[in-house]
Amino acid sequence: MPDPLRIGLIGAGGIAGAHARGYRELAVQGRAQVVAVCDSVPAAAQRRAQELGAERACADFRELLGPGIDAVDICLPHDLHAPVALEAIAAGKHLLVEKPIATTLADARAMVEAARRAGVVLQVGHNERFDPQYQELQRLVAAGELGEVFCARADHNQNLRLPAGHWLRSAARSGGGALIGSGIHRVDLLRWLLGEVAEVYSVQVTRPERLEAEAAALTTLRFESGCIASLSTNWAVNRAPWYELMWLYGSLGSAHNVGGLHVERGGEFVRLDLPQRDSFTEELAAFVDSARTGAPPLNSGEEGLATLGVCLAAYTSAAEGRPVRLRP
Repeated sequence: MPDPLRIGLIGAGGIAGAHARGYRELAVQGRAQVVAVCDSVPAAAQRRAQELGAERACADFRELLGPGIDAVDICLPHDLHAPVALEAIAAGKHLLVEKPIATTLADARAMVEAARRAGVVLQVGHNERFDPQYQELQRLVAAGELGEVFCARADHNQNLRLPAGHWLRSAARSGGGALIGSGIHRVDLLRWLLGEVAEVYSVQVTRPERLEAEAAALTTLRFESGCIASLSTNWAVNRAPWYELMWLYGSLGSAHNVGGLHVERGGEFVRLDLPQRDSFTEELAAFVDSARTGAPPLNSGEEGLATLGVCLAAYTSAAEGRPVRLRP
């Protein structure tokens, strides 16, 4: 077995906790080891380094770009993804960057092109592609078991309360609000399941006590296939019957994930028995494999760029009050 892939973790708070869970498992398997952790708050970097058995902690991410590190994992505020990623790529490091890939298409394209020129792997943290329920749903669609999928519904419900000064409250730092912060996962899944989006129409509402940008968005997507989908993203939900929903309507039957993945068979819904796997651990394992082999990741930079394009088109639609076409 090859030596573990040596990882530098950039950003020790928030979503880094989910990544740490995966890295602990990969360390047990001998596949990856976090050897350094960086955070602008030195105490946070030190705590995460101790948790992961990392050799060192630091406050300057450039210390992670030298020898002794094979790949870096960026768990930073959205506006820092591109500048840090471009320096990591220039240093020849394979790169996993949390979603969204960036806050602008120009930055995302620059990252994809830089990774291509450098010959390094660029993977975007759309971990839900590795969730067993969505992998099975993708298999059902690809195998034609639902027939022609002509309509879909996706929801994200969350009661997000952020302290004053938190970067996610800032539209400039996050690139938007609930849609780019969480709804982007739903957009990415819809693209993976149903193909490319041709047109977007979105209406959004703000709740200034929550954040500067939209707290909720209703977005309609029309796909190249002719399928239509509605996406509800809400960060100001006090109570809801579900956190995330995906419902596909096909000519031969439907499938939904309310209380587990259910597929319509014989005139009734049957719950499928699926393996229990952590999507973050699976995503990180796939990143390690891609870094070792050079094989394109399932959630590649190109995929992250395309998903970001749909979200940014939704923001244009909401601002201008019109549908936005992405493709002819």
